[in-house]
Amino acid sequence: MKIAISSCLMGEPCRFDGRACPNETARSLRDVDGVELVELCPEVLGGLPVPRPPSEIAASERVLRVTNAEGADVTAAFIEGARKALEIVQQNGCKLAVLKAKSPACGSGRVYDGTFTGTLAEGYGAAARLLRGEGVRVIDEERLRAALAASEARHPGARPGLLADSAADCPVLETERLVLRAIVPDDAEDVFAYCSDPDVGADAGWPMHRTIEDSRAFIEAVACEPHVFGLFEKLPASGSAAAPGDGGAALRTGPCIGSVGLIPDPQRRNVDALMLGYSMAKPAWGRGLMTEASREVLRYGFEELALDLVTCTHYPFNDRSRRVIEKCGFAHEGILHAAEVGPDGVVRDLESYCLRRDDWRVSARG
Repeated sequence: MKIAISSCLMGEPCRFDGRACPNETARSLRDVDGVELVELCPEVLGGLPVPRPPSEIAASERVLRVTNAEGADVTAAFIEGARKALEIVQQNGCKLAVLKAKSPACGSGRVYDGTFTGTLAEGYGAAARLLRGEGVRVIDEERLRAALAASEARHPGARPGLLADSAADCPVLETERLVLRAIVPDDAEDVFAYCSDPDVGADAGWPMHRTIEDSRAFIEAVACEPHVFGLFEKLPASGSAAAPGDGGAALRTGPCIGSVGLIPDPQRRNVDALMLGYSMAKPAWGRGLMTEASREVLRYGFEELALDLVTCTHYPFNDRSRRVIEKCGFAHEGILHAAEVGPDGVVRDLESYCLRRDDWRVSARG
């Protein structure tokens, strides 16, 4: 996995004042197996010298305008630096960028407002804007620290979910009754057992699996994506009558009974949002297992992936899915009319829901 990162966070003295601002969390990424850092400084790429007068974005204006403390308009340099940064990111195939907080080039979510009074305003730096618009996720060093700390607290020594390139890279999640892990080829027969049920696929929006090869193709093309998990019920170990949830009980896991994950939302161009999707074997319906699994995946998304928003949809006739979504705290946004073609070829509406990070925090505490 290649990650673009602000050079100043790595210790390069390229800030406006000729200094660096090394960040230990950012620098720790060098020690993660399979991670390659692509260092860049959009301001230097735009031709600005080191040192240079500090610059700020005119946050009150809708069109990008950057001036420095001497009153000079340096917008062109910032646009050029953003363009070159995007070129580097695309050449290296980076899907994630860790950029310096509050910077007029790199700031993500908050930037200094152009008055040179130390006042922050909602907004994004010139490079951050361009990268996000091209589908690259941008986070700052503080959000990186929080996400990595949450992952380490839950899964000590495991690869953080934020850095996952595939389902196999993701940590194993657990609830009281379930283990959530990557679906592997050895699970193909279990997957076929529930995906060949016409009621399961029809409700979820995909055609039933007619052969085990369909299930193998699903595992190779869909279930392999990052943040997609198979559902495995915790069962008492052989010869034990203890039930899942009993302290210290010996447990094993049963067959794969479904999947749940956070995937790109085809209705939104927002790199800080993912969509909750799920399906479950019919014999497991009605026991609250999908609600339990979804709540854990939402926690994972907001805490370990640092998402701002999770969305979800269901067909208007799917009351089971609606109940799961409502129990997880989602807010109903409305109906997306004629949104997609169902497995039967009929163009169907979708009921659309969203859950914001702050609302999730409130509901999780409750």
